[in-house]
Amino acid sequence: MFKREFSIVVAVLVVLLTCVFTRAQEEQQPTTGTISGRVVNERGEAMAAATVSVRAIGSFTAGRTTTSDADGNFRFTGLEPALYTFSINSPAYILQPPEPGVPVPFYRIGDSVRFEMVKGGVITGTVTNAAGEPIAGIRVRAARIRDANGKESQVAYGIERTTDDRGIYRIYGLGPGTYLVSAGGGTGNQSFQFYPFESEVPTYSPSSTRDNAAELAVRSGEETIADIRYRSESGHTVSGTARVSAQNGAGINLMSMDGTYMLAANAFQQPGARGFAVNGVPDGEYYIYAQEVFTGVQGGSPNVSASEGKRITVKGADVSGIELIAKPMGVISGSVVLEPSKAPECQNKRKPLFSETLIELQRHEKDTETIAPFMRGLAVGAAPDQKGAFTLRNVAPARYRFNPRFYARYWYLQSITIGAPAAATARTAASRNDAAATWTVVKSGEQVSNLTFTLAAGAASIRGKIAVAEGASIPSGMAIYVVPAEREKADNVLRYFVTQLASDGAFAFNNLPPGRYWAVAQNPVQSETENIVKLRLPESAEARTKLRRAAETQKSDIELKPCQNLTDYQLSFK
Repeated sequence: MFKREFSIVVAVLVVLLTCVFTRAQEEQQPTTGTISGRVVNERGEAMAAATVSVRAIGSFTAGRTTTSDADGNFRFTGLEPALYTFSINSPAYILQPPEPGVPVPFYRIGDSVRFEMVKGGVITGTVTNAAGEPIAGIRVRAARIRDANGKESQVAYGIERTTDDRGIYRIYGLGPGTYLVSAGGGTGNQSFQFYPFESEVPTYSPSSTRDNAAELAVRSGEETIADIRYRSESGHTVSGTARVSAQNGAGINLMSMDGTYMLAANAFQQPGARGFAVNGVPDGEYYIYAQEVFTGVQGGSPNVSASEGKRITVKGADVSGIELIAKPMGVISGSVVLEPSKAPECQNKRKPLFSETLIELQRHEKDTETIAPFMRGLAVGAAPDQKGAFTLRNVAPARYRFNPRFYARYWYLQSITIGAPAAATARTAASRNDAAATWTVVKSGEQVSNLTFTLAAGAASIRGKIAVAEGASIPSGMAIYVVPAEREKADNVLRYFVTQLASDGAFAFNNLPPGRYWAVAQNPVQSETENIVKLRLPESAEARTKLRRAAETQKSDIELKPCQNLTDYQLSFK
């Protein structure tokens, strides 16, 4: 009797331990880890004593900082699972500019990274008055209006320096691109010290207004001379009232409407004050708006209220009577849901970590022009909490689409819905809208809730090469597309994928939902389908239809099973 009972107990313990082990094997995730790396210059040589800072996405702490050693190496230990960004600082150097269209990289514990720094450009010169005498203590600002690829900057990046006793300034560490250089004027700084040039119009190199200023090309490691003969011209005053809550002040920003949205001047309306006045404004077309910052959310970003922008014209006289009414910005909330797979081959696969997931916003291109420049960098993304819930605050009025970035090889984005809760019954499921295929409109102060991202287990992958006839070559710029073969999946934008072809003809796809697909190679890449973001836009429906037709003609069928890794796939090029 005792032996029988003991055997039962042992059997139960074995079962329990097996379940615990299986569950632990499936859900075991690292608690802390390390990110290491190396800082080098453009020649691949080690850069010692570079300041390296790391910060987790969604964290509002200062992060952690270290310096690279004599071999350029650095190491951060004890990091919790999250998505991290780095900033590297070394005098006169800048990080190698990213390729156009390449998303901002994020890093996870266990990664080893390499940062390449290049020597920044320099703009230097002398500021003199009408008599040719040097002007000491005047601020000089270099503002980039186009990047190295000639693309216009919607918000001008700039660096400011002050002339020395000889009237000489030197601005170094500039990224490559096209710049305007100006001296004097308010230049957007709030200072409690007297500044004699605050109410004067900025003078642009060589001695002109903004309209006919010299455009200076800056290249990495090169020096550009830009002397300025200061004009000492008084500007105009733009004044009015910003309607905000009594206990808060408001920042007033005046942006140039010349296409670059350069900050022309700003002011601050103190709490309880009757109004504001922006001084030193030259003639021109401007965009003016007010921004009010509240106390904020504990552990998160502050809630911001902002006015709609108004266009004003300054021409030979002051402008007064402007009224700016600050309104709360939008809020989007929702959750990330994980859906496991019952397929035996998908068991015990590593799950996506919510701490390594980011919900990114993609704003409609046409709506960007109507949004105050400072708002464009707000609410670009949010990380879910431990339960998968997330909140995007300070969302400017516009049309949006959503892109979750997650890291788990055997998982894929199954759906993006909005309207009914994620745990909706079949009766209410019909009220959910497909937010992956449409734009979501957010209005001022609106709270959009029940946005659900479903990540499902069972993702497959493809590794392959283009097969070409003997003596033939692969055209440059070619892209490989994978599109749904099932007719009922033709309208599902999350089943369309694109990747660029490597120089050796290799290509790879990850996080593909299981199912039937067609593969097709096309060149040249159409602008509507050159990357996965554009490929999935509502406006690209016709382009997706053409892709399916082309793929169906080639009959390159692919049947992907759950959690399958398809290797050595050969795609013929016709």
